[in-house]
Parts: sequence; C-alpha cells; structure tokens
Amino acid sequence: MRRGKGILILLTAVLGLAGCGQAKTPEVSSVSIEKDGTVTHQIVGQFEQNYYETDGLTALAEERVEEYCADYGEGCVILESVEKEESTVQVTLKYAAPEDYAGFNHRELYLGTLEEAQEQGYTLEKVAFVSAKGEPMELGYIEEPESKKIIIIATKPGEELLVTAYGKVLYINQSADSDIDVSFEDKKSVRIDNPVQEDSNGAQAALSYIIFE
Repeated sequence: MRRGKGILILLTAVLGLAGCGQAKTPEVSSVSIEKDGTVTHQIVGQFEQNYYETDGLTALAEERVEEYCADYGEGCVILESVEKEESTVQVTLKYAAPEDYAGFNHRELYLGTLEEAQEQGYTLEKVAFVSAKGEPMELGYIEEPESKKIIIIATKPGEELLVTAYGKVLYINQSADSDIDVSFEDKKSVRIDNPVQEDSNGAQAALSYIIFE
C-alpha cells in the first residue's frame, strides 16, 4: 500500500499555492496532457517559511516519488526539477498516465472520449457546456462524440490551475453551473479558479470538464 500522501499534500505544509507574480516563473500551477497520455505537472507557489530550503523540499518530493514508484512501477512518476527564485518555488513532475497523476495526488484526472467517459459512469448529460464563443451546448448535440476527447479534472478550494490539452478545446463546463470560474485561456488551454472557501467540515474537490479534438 502506498505510504506517501501525494506531492500536493506535501507542499501544503511548505508552500502557499496561490498564484505568484514572479516574472521568470508561471503565474499559476499547470497540468499539461500529451497525446501519448503523459502528464506534466508544474506546481507554483511561495515559501510560507523562509527557513525551508530547496534541497529539503527536493528530498521530500523524491521520497514521495520513490514510495509511489515502489508500489506502482518504476517511471510512473518522475521528479523533473525543483527551482526556487527568491520566495517562489516551482516543482515539475511528470506522470506516465493520468491515472498516476490521480493516484499520486489523490486528485481525480480522467482522459478519454465522450463515449468512454459515459461508460465509466460520468454523468455528462447533467453538465452544462459552453463554447469559446459563449454559445451553450448540450452533450446530445455534440457531433461525433466517439471522436471527441474530454479531460475531467478536480481542483480543491482556493486552487488555481491552467490545464493544457494536446488538441483544440471546443467546450468547457459553464462557470455558473459549478460555482467554479472556468475560462478559455487560448486554443488549447483552460484556466480554472476554484474560489470556494473550505469550511470546518472540509469542502470537497470539484470537477471541471474540458472537451477537445
């Protein structure tokens, strides 16, 4: 059984994961999915305590990666880099598949066709979609659903995330339908801002939906 609790949980104790304004680093954390299924995850944040050093953070991250790979196979997760500039840190990890991102971070990430997603039990017919032009779209009116891909990804309260697909993004779930700000960043990228404040009971992670081709 896996002993590590995931890099995001690890970093919560060390970093403030809000977007930062450093010129040489990305503003927010990001997830990029390639056609072969590999996932690159860049976590961007700020040191909450100035006594944390990059070497210590690297060692903690390496330990979690080793624990996961010992259980699920060598190369499932790779720690590519830990970079620090003043109070800002960027941790880059690469996952062999969306399932490894999900398992390592205890965070849902699904990639497949619309038909496959429905077969897996996702109730997409209840999701209100919108195009890049702001036009509403119902699942039943999307042409050739067997060829359209979908990314389903979870974010936690207070999290900002930039998600990049390997194709053109066609539709995203409407923000008004989920209380999460989901917006088109460019042709292949979507920005998610989960503003929900965690209460004493602990707010649950929420799903966002990205259809692309």
